[in-house]
Amino acid sequence: MLPHAHITLSELQRLVKETLHERFALPVWVSAEISEVKVNYSGHCYLELVEKGGDNGVPLAQSRAVIWRTAYSRIAGYFEAETGQRLAAGIKILAKVAVNYHELYGFSLQITDIDPTYTLGDLAKQYQVILTRLHEEGLLELNKSLPAPFDIQHVLVIAPEQAAGLGDFRADADNLAATGACQFYYEAATFQGNHAPDEIRQALIRGIKNLDAQGITPDIIVIIRGGGAVGDLAYLNDYELAALVAEQPIPVWVGIGHERDRVMLDEVAQQSFDTPSKVIAAIRHQLVTLTQTAQQNF
Repeated sequence: MLPHAHITLSELQRLVKETLHERFALPVWVSAEISEVKVNYSGHCYLELVEKGGDNGVPLAQSRAVIWRTAYSRIAGYFEAETGQRLAAGIKILAKVAVNYHELYGFSLQITDIDPTYTLGDLAKQYQVILTRLHEEGLLELNKSLPAPFDIQHVLVIAPEQAAGLGDFRADADNLAATGACQFYYEAATFQGNHAPDEIRQALIRGIKNLDAQGITPDIIVIIRGGGAVGDLAYLNDYELAALVAEQPIPVWVGIGHERDRVMLDEVAQQSFDTPSKVIAAIRHQLVTLTQTAQQNF
């Protein structure tokens, strides 16, 4: 039996490489979602890109990509300055890429630029989708419709542990607690990263459960976060978190440390403030007003 005509594996891969490099001699713009990102000790940024299809999000395509350190600081810095977000998993990007193929390492993309306007458009679209869903389900105005608390004796506070904004809030809160007018109960949660929405939800549920075990129902729930990277705010635009806040039978006051941008928590809370300090100021004002009214009546 005569052997079949054949070529070696290395020859086949050389032909594939030559064909790809000939077909894609120039860079192309590619849209994809970042599924993983890592900057190593040398300063190079390694990513996994994915394209998902349908409502179930099943991957249709996937590829490794790299931003060499010579370009990474420029690309990442400009992207964050324009979008307020770091390059992170879950973000959709439009990237200018050079197509590479290596006989040992396979197919990959070298990113030479990223268009931040594409990501901004996608973030705005996601925000509007969540906002519309909350409105259609009657959740957008649910917590807002609760009556303002007449007296504030017990406050459940959800905040990042050891955050600067919490320190400012707690200094005033401790002074109020020392007078016996109001007591504060704290639950910590991370407010940045993909796991932030779930941590905040769990902290809220845990805090209410712990107080209920003591026979205490909070008069208000406070969710605060001090200033920081603007990009971290996007993690708070989560439907499940917004729905949980909206459905609380207790007024929720939100004080996120930002001035320009709104997050979904601002949309559903009974009251929203620019900073944690303004939240504690509003609590103090309510208590002072209540005291003055009681003295006048007396």
